[in-house]
Amino acid sequence: MSMYDKEKLTEYKFRVIVSTFLMCIIFYVVLFHETDGPGIFEIGFIGGIFAVLSLFHSIWAIKSILKESHEEL
Repeated sequence: MSMYDKEKLTEYKFRVIVSTFLMCIIFYVVLFHETDGPGIFEIGFIGGIFAVLSLFHSIWAIKSILKESHEEL
């Protein structure tokens, strides 16, 4: 069973853009706002992990879909 849907290529491209934007926001908040306590950990670590994993999964899915479509030709 594949971990991506061949028919959702545009959704994966959109997720790459959103994940990149989210990582930029998290980076800005962590570096330029003086947030103390566990909140900065949640924003930086948990949010960052989510954004990075979503980005890598989307890139992997896009590559796999494009590779499959080239093999069919």
